[in-house]
Amino acid sequence: MSHLGPETIRAIAHDVGFDLVRFGPAGPGEYGDRFLRWLEQGRHGDMAYLADNKERIVDPGKWRPGVRSAIALAVDYGGPAGELPGGGRVARYAVGRDYHRWLRDRVFTLRERLEAAGLPYGSMNGGADAVPVLERALAVRAGIGFLAKSAMVISPTHGPYLQLAELLTGEDLPPDAPAPGSCGTCTACLQACPTGAITAPFEIDARRCLSYTTIEQRGFVAPELRAAQGDWFFGCDVCLEVCPFTSKSRGALAIGDDRPPDLRPHRIVQTWTLVDVLALDEARYNAEFTGTAMRRATRSGLRRNAAVVLGNRGDDAALPALVAALADADPVVRGHAAWAIGRIAPRHPALAAARAREDAGRVRDEIDDALARG
Repeated sequence: MSHLGPETIRAIAHDVGFDLVRFGPAGPGEYGDRFLRWLEQGRHGDMAYLADNKERIVDPGKWRPGVRSAIALAVDYGGPAGELPGGGRVARYAVGRDYHRWLRDRVFTLRERLEAAGLPYGSMNGGADAVPVLERALAVRAGIGFLAKSAMVISPTHGPYLQLAELLTGEDLPPDAPAPGSCGTCTACLQACPTGAITAPFEIDARRCLSYTTIEQRGFVAPELRAAQGDWFFGCDVCLEVCPFTSKSRGALAIGDDRPPDLRPHRIVQTWTLVDVLALDEARYNAEFTGTAMRRATRSGLRRNAAVVLGNRGDDAALPALVAALADADPVVRGHAAWAIGRIAPRHPALAAARAREDAGRVRDEIDDALARG
């Protein structure tokens, strides 16, 4: 190990802005085998990048040769629930500035600070979310928290609202002890999951998870999952909200200017309604949805999500916007608009008119299902 002591590394990381800093192995250990089984079961859905990178994910040495330890990092992003004006919930982690940016910036700043303090230049690699490692596995093995039955990581001191990041290094850092605590007999997250995506303790079927269907999934959402989506426009916080450890979050009660700048609500969350999103064109998407993690869902996905939530809310005032969407160029938007109208006003004449001109088979099926409700 270099002359830079572990407590100095920890102090620098805290100064950069990380709430939790722990040291552990660079590899995922037993969690790598679990990950491979999960892939074999097809539970990753359309997230092909996970399967494409599986060898590097289970063996970080194939991504960055020579890594020996992980500096596991976490930020407590707990805070008020996120919601668009008039309805449409946003997962808390996506309310503020795009975490891919601010968290990555902190990781890169930490790397530069550690190199300046004496760690070998070029000896560390890492990031946040977009690097081929099992972040939760590294966090658990380093003692950031324990693995929850929801497959999230829970810190006994900061709770479950954790943004994770990591720096892999060629240094031999003394490993921290595992985090104390466990879920015990609690099964609140399994019982509360809107779609039953937590199929058993510690087991998730992403194909049913709202954080997958509203963000990662492209195209049509399975009809049986739409009503369960409820008011969730982007992501889902249910398994975290019901967790007893949520009370440990240091930031849960901080609002407005009391929140760190990166976690303050993005202007989209403060000003855009679901109807606005449904009518979102490419120019405004590119101009106004910059700097928010919601871009991950794509313009098509955001508009699809807006239609589903409007249908679930059952507000007649949304009908003009949904009717207009029946003529949209995007068949995914047309199909979900038809579904939403079927939830609100299945006898609406616009459905039959749209059926007469529709040439996409999947959309025709959606319109037929909507008409059948009347």
